[in-house]
Amino acid sequence: MKRNRLIAAVLTTSLILSGCAASEKDKDKKVDEKISQKERDKSKSKKKEKLKEVKETTEEASQEQETQASQVEETPVATGISSMFTDDELFAFADETVNTFYGERMSYICGTQFSTGEGSYRNNNGYYVAVLDPRIQSYDDLENVYYQKFSRRYPICYDRPYNLSPLTRLPFIEVNGKLYEAYSAICINGIGCKYTVGEIIKKTDDEFWVRLNNYCELDNSTNQTDITCSFVWEDGGWKYGDFNNPEFYKVG
Repeated sequence: MKRNRLIAAVLTTSLILSGCAASEKDKDKKVDEKISQKERDKSKSKKKEKLKEVKETTEEASQEQETQASQVEETPVATGISSMFTDDELFAFADETVNTFYGERMSYICGTQFSTGEGSYRNNNGYYVAVLDPRIQSYDDLENVYYQKFSRRYPICYDRPYNLSPLTRLPFIEVNGKLYEAYSAICINGIGCKYTVGEIIKKTDDEFWVRLNNYCELDNSTNQTDITCSFVWEDGGWKYGDFNNPEFYKVG
């Protein structure tokens, strides 16, 4: 009887101990699960933060690219003569060339561009002298020479009279296949006067315009400031363009 009670007590103690051990295991398992869950949560949190950082970095990079692209679009790209010359260079070229431009233009308007020979011709408009130049026999030849220095985009000024006396007759005429010039040897600009450039007033890809001052060296005075002229980049170099004096030289 005592033996049976002892056995029962031992069994009971074993069961209790076994239950405690199981309880401890369950407790440890729960603790481990909690720790593992915390680690997973922590890992997820880190991943979210990393993804957020990557997203923010990507958005910042995208915004920076958009800003740079916008800046590129907003910044005008120099083209044509603006990419080849600075305004200072254009100004200096115009200031150095304008009086030669004016002189050559007037030589066509007055009919004094070419040397002359002994032949002459007279009509109702006046007296003309034969052009003595192996290159020039007709208007076509005259155009070929003219357009070597003057731009083709502006009307020619050698085949029509101007409204300033004595320039009211044709500067050149063609008679029997030979060219004659009026040879109106006059000084339109005035003794001691010359043009100086005031400022650049306009530019395109192949042309720029300047405002001129009509400057008199005799008394150091400026007579007129509303004259303009232009220079054209054509055939790989500079050519004379438009010349506009509001007071004179209008085609009749």
